[in-house]
Amino acid sequence: MTDTATPEELPVTDGPFFCYRHPDRETWVSCGRCDRPICTRCAMQGPVGLRCADCGKPAFDPLTSLTTGQAVGAFLIALIGGLVVSMIAPRIGFFGLILAYLGGGFTADMTMRSIGFKAGPMIAGLVIGGIAVGALAAFGLGYGSVLSAVMASSDPAASLAAVFGPLLLPGLGWGALYGAVVAAGAWQKLR
Repeated sequence: MTDTATPEELPVTDGPFFCYRHPDRETWVSCGRCDRPICTRCAMQGPVGLRCADCGKPAFDPLTSLTTGQAVGAFLIALIGGLVVSMIAPRIGFFGLILAYLGGGFTADMTMRSIGFKAGPMIAGLVIGGIAVGALAAFGLGYGSVLSAVMASSDPAASLAAVFGPLLLPGLGWGALYGAVVAAGAWQKLR
């Protein structure tokens, strides 16, 4: 028994098919796997012909899938990068914003290189989240050193009010700005 059909055995159609996802589009092409009619917009090139969007989607996408170790590594590299850049950039002044932007791009590049040039929303979330946590940790470390110096003084309550009143809110605003600039630099590299 042969797998090929003779021209007499082929089914005869009365007219064109219509795409199963776009019923208003006429087509003569069908999926090579499930035989549903598909238009040229829905067709994906498969290993042995055209496939519909459901059949052509790979079960394992090596570009966007991560192992647990890769995800943890990406987050840690982004966290360290965000921490270092957010600690150094504010000390430079206004030009620290430029350094923060470039540092964010460098952090994203190093993260992507360490996990094998993966892309996608999960990778972007890990990198931006790691940078945000690193920037928050840099802010906390900066104010932790001030807090330890205040607590070592003879009157910690008065020193605390004198130091943290004028410094906390502006420092928090600038810390958030530097963290956002680092994240923007990383986002530019990731998209």
